[in-house]
Amino acid sequence: MEAYGQAMLQGKQEGFTPVLVPSDDVLDEYLGILKDDEYTLEDILKTELESGEELLKKRFEEYTGDEADEFDMEEFMGGFDGVPEVVDSYIAFREYQSNRIVETILLKVPTTKPWELVAYVPFGGWNECPEVKEMMAVCKYWFEKYGAVPVIISHDVMEMRIPTPIGEKDSLQVAKEHFAFTPDRVFQGTRTGTLSEVAACIAASKVWYFWWD
Repeated sequence: MEAYGQAMLQGKQEGFTPVLVPSDDVLDEYLGILKDDEYTLEDILKTELESGEELLKKRFEEYTGDEADEFDMEEFMGGFDGVPEVVDSYIAFREYQSNRIVETILLKVPTTKPWELVAYVPFGGWNECPEVKEMMAVCKYWFEKYGAVPVIISHDVMEMRIPTPIGEKDSLQVAKEHFAFTPDRVFQGTRTGTLSEVAACIAASKVWYFWWD
């Protein structure tokens, strides 16, 4: 993380944005799949992005609206009154069971647009995971509104940092957006399975964690 911090300062002077990428067999396999699918960086960077805000609203409605089977909005919102988890460090470069730090690459990506990092280190388009161009749109929206920047990208995890926690006022709305981006942030990433628990965490945290099963 010290090396990453130094690269951030250097990047502001030299016109690049750093990102940490855990190097494992799954990442290598996924990049091979992208190559077979003829994924090209040039084409994706030319894509006209839709509104990230509107995309998240649409995804939230798909998951919770009238067409969602047996969805109880009141139960989903909940009323979390416990001690919120404060996320202020990164875990994507640690193995889940052993907690061992895996070999991690510090990439100096030739862009000053942080949302383009997910195009240079692409993943997604499977299960509930958004496609690359959707991720770009969301990351652009969050950067412009909250200053959120991807710090670590793996084959199924993205961790972002924001300059300062957003506080309680906007936390519930942001929690809805996090859920729309990755539903498992609520269903598999909380003790209570409620949006209010995610909101409490967001209000106190500088790191945003996303994981797709």
